[in-house]
Amino acid sequence: MGQLSDLLEKMNNSQAKSKTTSLELVISNIFAARKISASDRQFLRTVLLLPNLLSITQQKQIKQIYEELMAGRISIVK
Repeated sequence: MGQLSDLLEKMNNSQAKSKTTSLELVISNIFAARKISASDRQFLRTVLLLPNLLSITQQKQIKQIYEELMAGRISIVK
């Protein structure tokens, strides 16, 4: 049973690391293009459902995206 829980923990850590890397790419793309694509929006929604996986830095970056969006400095692409 211990091996199974260890394996599941490793899988969860791997998935969290994958989402983190992808999140960093999405955030940098949004700031570079000053636009949020439909796929970026979907990814952000998914990530926001799992706030435990986000670092403080990532939470601040997402908040900054929201603030830029509300100020009209980032647009949404449909």
